[in-house]
Amino acid sequence: MSINTIYPVVNPRLGASFAIFTSAFVCLILMLVILEQLGMSRDVIGQIVIVVPVLFYLAIGVLARTITADDFFISGQRVPAFYNGLSLSANCLGATAILSLTGALFFSGIDALAIGAGLCGGLALIAVLFSSHLRKAGAYTLPGFMGLRFGSRIVRFAAAVLLVGPCMLLLVAEIKLGAMAASFFFPRISQSLLMAIGAALAASTVVLGGMRSLTWSQCAQSIVTLLGVAIPVIAVSVMLTNLPLPQLTYGYILQAVSELEVAKGLIASVAQPEPLSAALPGPDFEALTIPFMKLFTTISVTDFILLSLCVMLGGAVLPIQIARLSTTPSVSTVRKSLGWGVLLVGLMVVTLPAYAVFVKYFVAQDLSGQPLTEIPNWGQVAKSFGMLTISSEQLNSALGESETKLRRDAITLLLPLAAKLPYALLGVAAAAAIAAALAAAAGQMIAIGNAFSNDIYYNAVSRSASPSRRLLIARAAIAATAAAGLWLAAQLPVDPLKLALWALSLSAATFFPIMLLSVWWARTGAAAALFGMGAGFAVTMLCIVMGQAGGPGLLGVDSLIAGAIGVPIGILVIVVMTLMAPAADDETKEFVEEMRLSSGETLFARSLRLASRGRASRS
Repeated sequence: MSINTIYPVVNPRLGASFAIFTSAFVCLILMLVILEQLGMSRDVIGQIVIVVPVLFYLAIGVLARTITADDFFISGQRVPAFYNGLSLSANCLGATAILSLTGALFFSGIDALAIGAGLCGGLALIAVLFSSHLRKAGAYTLPGFMGLRFGSRIVRFAAAVLLVGPCMLLLVAEIKLGAMAASFFFPRISQSLLMAIGAALAASTVVLGGMRSLTWSQCAQSIVTLLGVAIPVIAVSVMLTNLPLPQLTYGYILQAVSELEVAKGLIASVAQPEPLSAALPGPDFEALTIPFMKLFTTISVTDFILLSLCVMLGGAVLPIQIARLSTTPSVSTVRKSLGWGVLLVGLMVVTLPAYAVFVKYFVAQDLSGQPLTEIPNWGQVAKSFGMLTISSEQLNSALGESETKLRRDAITLLLPLAAKLPYALLGVAAAAAIAAALAAAAGQMIAIGNAFSNDIYYNAVSRSASPSRRLLIARAAIAATAAAGLWLAAQLPVDPLKLALWALSLSAATFFPIMLLSVWWARTGAAAALFGMGAGFAVTMLCIVMGQAGGPGLLGVDSLIAGAIGVPIGILVIVVMTLMAPAADDETKEFVEEMRLSSGETLFARSLRLASRGRASRS
C-alpha cells in the first residue's frame, strides 16, 4: 500500500486560490464604495455586493463536481486542517448566529451569551470526545459510524431516519433567515420566492459535488461571513475608540451605553426572569427594555446553564459535523481542524457582543427621546427598510415604551446604517448573513442526502447498488430535501431561533448519549443504542410539542431546553439495557480498541477492502 493511499495528496494551490477570492471580494467592496461616491444607485450597489459572491459559490460548486464516491461523500479525505476548520465553523454558526444571536444580545444583553458559549463549546467537545475515534472509524455519515460500531443495519437505518428531524429544522431556520436578509435589498421579490431562490442556490452548490463542493463553497462563504462581520464592526471601533480591536475596546462604549440606560429609565423597567421561551426576543418588532450588563435579568441561572448545555451537546453531534471528521487526510489533521474551528467560532462569539453594543449605543443616543422631526436620516432609512418602527410623534424618554421597536434579525444590518458607513458596507453585512445561511443550509442538505443514499437506500434497499447509483440517489435526495425544507419554511410560522434551539436539543438527546457511550464503553450494544436513541428523541419531541401547545413543557422544562430531559433519559436507557445484556464479545472489544489508535488504515476502508476481497474469492 502506498503512502498516498493512507494520506491523500492535498492540493498545493488552495491557499493561492482562496487568497485570490478574498482579494477579489475586498476589491469589489472598495470599487463599490468608490462608485457610491460617484453617484451609483444604492439599490444597485446593494444588489451587486450580494449577487456577485453568490455567483462565485455556484461556480465553485460546479467546478468541484465529481463522479467519485469518496470525493462526493468525504471529499476524498484531502481537506487540510484550516479549510476543514472553516467548514466546521460555517456549519456551527450559520445565519442563526450572525443574525439571531446578535439580535438576542442586543435585546437580552449578556444573558444571550449562553447560546454563543454553547456553540463554541460544542466544537471543543467534539475535539475532546470524538474527533480521533470517529476519524479512525472513517465512516461517511453518523449513521454509517453506528452501523460500523454495532454491526447492525437496523441501528444504522434508525439513526438515518432520526437525523432528518433536527437537520430539517435547521434547514428551515436558515432558509427563513437568508430570505429575510435578502428581502431588504430585493423588496420587489416576495418572501416566498426569495426562500425558493435561497433553497435552490444552496442545493445547486452541492448537488454535483457533494461534500467536495460543500467544503470549498463553505470555505468561500466563511471568508465572506468573517469579512462581512469584521469590516463594519472594526470600522465603527476605529470611529468610536480609535482602535481596530472591537473585542477589547467596546468596554468604553459599554460604559456610555450603561449611562444612557440609566438616563432613559431602563433599569427601572427590569422584571424578574421569565420562562425561557418568553424571555428570548422573538423575530417581530420588540422594544428595548433590558440593560446589557445585568446578568440573569431575562433568564434564570438554571435556564442559562441548561441552554448552554443543550446547544453544546447538540452541536457536538450534529450529523454534518460528524461527517466532516472523515474529510481530512489524518487523525492529527482533524484535531488541528477542530482547533481552527474553535478559534474561528470563538472569535465570532466574542465579536458579536461588541457588534450588539455598538448598535445599542447608536439607537440609545440617536433615537430615544428624540422628536420625530429630529430622527436622524439613518433611522428614517431603517424605518423604510422595515428594520424598526416609530409609532408616535414624540419618542418617550423611556426606551421600554412602545414608540420605537426593532426587529431582532435586522440588528446586524443596522450597524452600517447607524454609523453612517458607506452603503456598500450594509450590503457587505447582508452578504455575510446570506453566505452563512447558504453554508449552513447546504450542510444540512448534504447530511440528509448522504444519509438517505448510504444508510437508507444502500443499507436497507439495495446492497448491490453501484457507486454511480448511490451518487444519483444522493443527488435526488439533496434536491428533495431542498424542496421539503422550502415547503416547511413556507408553512411553519415559527421563529428561526426557536427552530434552531429545538434542533440542537433533538440532536443532543438523540445522538449524544449513544455517541458518548459507543466510543467510551465497549459493552454498549445494538439494542441499547436503538432504544436509547428512540427514547431520547421521543421524550424531547414530546417536551417540544407540549411547550408549543401552550403548556409548561414536560416536567416544567421549557421546550427550548428540551434536551435537558432527553439527554439523561437517553443515557439512562442505554446504561440500563447495556447492564442487562451480555458483555461485549471479543470482536467488539477489538473494534473499540483499534478505533482508539490514531495510525493506520481506517476501519471503514478496511471493511470495504475485506468485503471486496471476499467477493473476488467467491467469483
